[in-house]
Amino acid sequence: MKSKTNSNDSKLLIELREKLLSWFQKNKRELPFRINKNAYRIWVSEIMLQQTRVAAMLPIYETFLKRFPDPKALQDASEEEVMKYWKGLGYYSRARNLKKGAGLLIEKYEGRFPECYEEALTIPGVGSYTASAVLSIAYGKPYAVLDGNVKRVLSRLFLIESDPNSSSTNQVLRDLAQKFLTPNAPGDHNEAMMELGALVCIPVPNCSVCPFENHCEAKRVGKEKEIPATKSVENWVDLDLNFLF
Repeated sequence: MKSKTNSNDSKLLIELREKLLSWFQKNKRELPFRINKNAYRIWVSEIMLQQTRVAAMLPIYETFLKRFPDPKALQDASEEEVMKYWKGLGYYSRARNLKKGAGLLIEKYEGRFPECYEEALTIPGVGSYTASAVLSIAYGKPYAVLDGNVKRVLSRLFLIESDPNSSSTNQVLRDLAQKFLTPNAPGDHNEAMMELGALVCIPVPNCSVCPFENHCEAKRVGKEKEIPATKSVENWVDLDLNFLF
């Protein structure tokens, strides 16, 4: 897929985006929540995947959606029944928030997940990551996701050696993710970054099959297994990424 560009995009940035999307099209897992771009289904999947592995979540996800195929069905169900269909996932506050959120969608948005980022954040249990994921994948809105997998990919690609969970580094990574986002395919881009972090750029990385192998700064200096840092690094250096952006 060719990515849309503007005059501020460098050739390297364009190349990296295209490598990422090409890799994703060839290697993405066929998962039920990728079958269509239904915002409700994506929202449910993202909430279920919090603190839960894909393999453990999938059978419960499919059963849950058969019983609660839309926000109205979820709103109308008793909390006891919702808990029954959530069994096996744990962290039951997620299920309670989904039910509350379904009620809000019915009450304020005619049963539709809002397309406005600020409105999405008013839904119980929805933070910046979930809002960005749903809006980009379902509606093509230009919001980059930033989870643990994406942080690992970006930290290695751009040799960010400080703690990715510190407030300063987290903001750098958030800005990077947003600048790196493919303008005309934000949903695919976000899914590709998460998939790359889940399958290839794992804690012990499989660099030989990574689309960024020849561009990864951590790989270049032999630090791909040390990054991201597991604790705060004091000698924070402000990065100059003008060469890319």
